[in-house]
Amino acid sequence: MSQKKKLTISIIAGFAGALCAVLFLWTQAQSATTARAEVLEQLEGGAKRVLVARDRIEAGTILSDRLFTEQTWPGMCLQEGTITVGDFEQYSGNRTAATILRGEALSATRIAGDPLPLDRLEAGMTALTLPADDVSALGGEILHGMRLTLMADTPDGRVAELVTDIEVLSANTPAVFAGLGGPHDSDFPDGEPGLLAAGSPSLPPSNREPLNWVTLAVPSLQAEQILTASRAGTIHLVLPKKLEGEE
Repeated sequence: MSQKKKLTISIIAGFAGALCAVLFLWTQAQSATTARAEVLEQLEGGAKRVLVARDRIEAGTILSDRLFTEQTWPGMCLQEGTITVGDFEQYSGNRTAATILRGEALSATRIAGDPLPLDRLEAGMTALTLPADDVSALGGEILHGMRLTLMADTPDGRVAELVTDIEVLSANTPAVFAGLGGPHDSDFPDGEPGLLAAGSPSLPPSNREPLNWVTLAVPSLQAEQILTASRAGTIHLVLPKKLEGEE
């Protein structure tokens, strides 16, 4: 047999051997994948698609899917309250109530309540906190979501309109917090519904805690003007009643 034929046979044999090795490894990988899936199905609770933190997530971070990667975990390895991929949408936009470690599955115990009003600011708006009192702010009866007009004293003794259609985001009065979801447990001393605590919005104004500050959503371009007016004099929060048919 010539040297050329021997070389050809060696090449063919080597190629066949390499092909067989590749096929063997591929078969082993498929078998391992199938076995893993069968084990997951047999584990208590079944397998679930969950969201696992890509990196450490600090408390107070706004949740979004880019912070997590999807993984399949056996149900027996998941703590109570673990959020599945399909349920994440209802929590997106909320803030974390505690630190989430890298590799940790997202759980409801790590998530704060409803999204904060400040997190829903529209583009071009700024959250601005101003000092206020009951006299200049509707007797302290402001509620979250109210649309107000801001007016301020002028050097010549007049009161001028600064900006209209301003949304109330928050304040230190119980009335505002009640507007976010009704009376809270703290409104009922000793757990007795109907017996309202001091500071509840259903008590007479004389028994309420005084209004000290209010946070408003104002146009960013007018934020400086409003702050200047607040430092120079009194800002009045006015609730105009629209005429019938007026938009």
